[in-house]
Formats: sequence, C-alpha cells, structure tokens
Amino acid sequence: MVVKKYIEENLKHLDQAYRKEADGKKATYYSKLAILELCGWIELSMDSLVLDHCARKVKLPSNVKLVETNVNKTYGFDYEQHFRKMLIHLIGIPACEQIERTIDVAAKTKLEAQLSSLKKVRNGLAHTYIKGTPKANSIDAPSVTRARLVDIYDGLKAFQKALNSL
Repeated sequence: MVVKKYIEENLKHLDQAYRKEADGKKATYYSKLAILELCGWIELSMDSLVLDHCARKVKLPSNVKLVETNVNKTYGFDYEQHFRKMLIHLIGIPACEQIERTIDVAAKTKLEAQLSSLKKVRNGLAHTYIKGTPKANSIDAPSVTRARLVDIYDGLKAFQKALNSL
C-alpha cells in the first residue's frame, strides 16, 4: 500500500528546518536529505505495491521466495529499469500491459517525468559530498522536493488501483 503520511511529515519538517536555517551549508544538508528521503520512500512504495499484489496472488512457498528475492535485488526507482522490469518479471508482460492501458496517461507521464528528473538529481547527490560552501540554489529546496511528491504519489496510487483490479 502506498502511504504518504510519513514522507509528507518528514519533508515538511525538513522544509521548515531549511527555511529557518541561516547557515547555507546546513540548509543544503536539509535539501539533500529531503531528496534522499523521497527517493527511499519511492523505492519502498514500489516494492510494497509489487509485494502486496503478489501476496494476494502467489501462494506456493517457492514462488513467494522468488518474489521476495526479486524485489530485494531491485535497487532504484527508475520507471523502466526498476519498477516496470519488476512488474514484468513478477506479474508478466500481459498483466503489465493491461495495467499500463488502464492507468490515466497523464498520471503515468507525470510519474515517469518526475522519476526521471529525480533520478538525475539523486545520482548527482548520492555519489558526492558537499565541499566548502555550496552555491545558492545548487540543490533543490525541500519545498521543490515536496512538490514532486504530488505527481509521484498520484502515479503510484494509480498503479496500486490497477494492480488491485487484476
């Protein structure tokens, strides 16, 4: 199940801390943490969608283990490379196509765009560290990250609804 209560709370607290922070470097830490928090939530939400669906449909212990192994080996939140690949592997190509036909095109397009954009931002942050005093606006403010959550949540909820209807 996709639950946004806790990620909304976390991003709100990081945004408030960012706005109050006078030290630019510390404010940058809040920005970076907000992005990483959202990315972690997305990965866990995608995993949850697939695991919840498979828990309803897959009963044989060896297949349950296969599902868990596949999900546990998936690191990332790129739509094609991670989420769709996991769906195809675990629910099949016909079911994945059915889901993609069912989902609102705008919701799916926004989800894919946000994930693609966020992946670039995240990769740039995860594979480096903050050196010296960062340039102003070098990392998205937590408010920008909070705004991304809307499209991502809507897209994931659309997938949840489609999976539940299978």
